[in-house]
Amino acid sequence: MIRSKILAVGILVWGIAVGRADTNTFFNTNAIVINDSASPPTKASLYPATNIVSGVKGAYVTKVTVQIKGFAHVFPSDVDMVLVGPAGQNVVLMGNVGKLNQPLAATNIDLTLDDDAATGLPLDTDLVSGTFQPTQRNVFQFDFPAPAPANTNLMGTLLANFQNANPNGVWSLYVVDDTNPDSGVITGGWGLTITTAPLALAVARTQTNAVLSWTNGAGGYVLQATPSLTAPAWTNVGIAPVLIGGNYFVTNAMTNSATFYRLAK
Repeated sequence: MIRSKILAVGILVWGIAVGRADTNTFFNTNAIVINDSASPPTKASLYPATNIVSGVKGAYVTKVTVQIKGFAHVFPSDVDMVLVGPAGQNVVLMGNVGKLNQPLAATNIDLTLDDDAATGLPLDTDLVSGTFQPTQRNVFQFDFPAPAPANTNLMGTLLANFQNANPNGVWSLYVVDDTNPDSGVITGGWGLTITTAPLALAVARTQTNAVLSWTNGAGGYVLQATPSLTAPAWTNVGIAPVLIGGNYFVTNAMTNSATFYRLAK
């Protein structure tokens, strides 16, 4: 199957081909039981808890937020979570957050994790429902058990790690309890809200050349051309794109006849 954006361009024609941005939310409503850590860290009952994302339009991810529904734990700072995207991109959502000394148990808390939130998850007060930045108090003294990725401490806490990725595929949430005693549950499961940007092929004229450009977030696309849309015979433009400031650029000589361009995948 070929997905393409098509733009006509001739000697005196330039412009931009655009699509439509989409925002989609996917939920796995299965409860996740957070087992007490007998030999830390201990896997939750669903490990990983997955969301299968499919049919999302747009070439690449621009923003991801995560929803945790009905989080409860006697000692919330025991709980650590890592999110892994379809191509292995990953982020620590929460690690050792909440009050450490005599905390109030978390009960039926709804959390939204968003890079653009005003503050991170609380470190010196009890957890409450709300929207927070992903937060990790300290480096982990362990790796998450397989099949979670190794080197958990190298992941970082920015959901921006998923930008420019293909959103479609299996997203995996890994939850562990890292200290004995106490256990918990995520009764309502978890969700993803994913915003994607449309693929845009921009064209400008420089003297006798057509300069075509598109975002480097659109990985795997090939620039193609044809002299006619009536009976198109698309061929790859045999010029290697140059990456400048987050965009690919191709400079192609213009001819006296019309040329139509597209990005194909």
